[in-house]
Amino acid sequence: MRAAIIGGGFAGNIHAEALSSLGVQIAAVVTTKEDTAESFAKKWNVPVWGTDPALAFADGIDAVHICTPPTSHGHYVLEALKAGKHVFCEKPLSFDQDEAEKLAAVSETGGRICALTYNVRYHMAVQKARELIRSGRFGRPLLIHGSYLQEFHALPAPYDWRYDPSLSGSMRAVTEIGSHWIDTAQYVSGRNVTDVSASFGRFFPERVVRNGMMEAADGERETGTGDVLHVASEDAACVTFRYEDGAIGNVCLSEISPGRGNYLSIEITCEKGNLWWNEEDNNVLHTAKKGDGVRSDIFAFGNGFSDTFASLMRNFYRAVLQASDRAASASDQVSAQAGEPAEYPTFREGARIVRICEAIRRSAERDAAWIHV
Repeated sequence: MRAAIIGGGFAGNIHAEALSSLGVQIAAVVTTKEDTAESFAKKWNVPVWGTDPALAFADGIDAVHICTPPTSHGHYVLEALKAGKHVFCEKPLSFDQDEAEKLAAVSETGGRICALTYNVRYHMAVQKARELIRSGRFGRPLLIHGSYLQEFHALPAPYDWRYDPSLSGSMRAVTEIGSHWIDTAQYVSGRNVTDVSASFGRFFPERVVRNGMMEAADGERETGTGDVLHVASEDAACVTFRYEDGAIGNVCLSEISPGRGNYLSIEITCEKGNLWWNEEDNNVLHTAKKGDGVRSDIFAFGNGFSDTFASLMRNFYRAVLQASDRAASASDQVSAQAGEPAEYPTFREGARIVRICEAIRRSAERDAAWIHV
């Protein structure tokens, strides 16, 4: 298999590492800057590099990995599909509901395999939690709650594309980390979000940028000591959910919590039992039934963050190979898509998360009013 990567930042390097571990050849890389493309190509031994996106859509390339800021996802996805490529796209799929629905619809035609990077699903403990709930042993989910806390944007923090609305959209915590939590909650519980009520925290709307770092504006800044930056996106969000089948829950999202490197936690209380897990202790799953104490299952030969990407990509490329081997008749393609659920996050699932995030934004703008998804 031969892949192309568009985008050479953090995400692009994560994809390159996973592709290399699977033995998929990185045939081309495209970035907005020539020197970035060149250094990426040298690091990962990529033979073709440059700034022209057409390099990623050339003959002989099977799949295109889109690792660019979210506002450009739609354009590159459509170009890749027009070129007949399979697509592996960074999340979120889009910031626009209509665009997301269009991308989902197009992805379901022509026999192309299209996946999103909701990699949290692939922790072994998360897979086990899903299995336990789907088995019915714990009964119906009643309460689905948790948090996703990071310290990356606690001030002082680097100024980057996430603070440019033309690249990052109008939200930050909800779309960047909240989308992962929502996907995990729906994936494990088997229940979709139906309604949301949300409040946003925008704690430092005015900041000063000095030497590429943001600091809180102190009101006494001297002329020439930094550029003023006005930030409208949220530092944190508290969201309450209603789910299918009567379940309720909530999540606290924060990008400004010192000491929290990547703390995604989720707890699902069911009719007959309870389970909980967090990503900073990712190879331990806790379960309990009333009166029986707590059981902690330890995955001694478990996986980590990079492994989850490799697992996701392994499923994606397995599907690509199956699509390549399948008879090319329209009936075969339809039957394959109408059969068992895909073993990777689909664009259709991604479009639903876009709708949920948009509903969260509208709720926050309306003083936490309930919004139906």
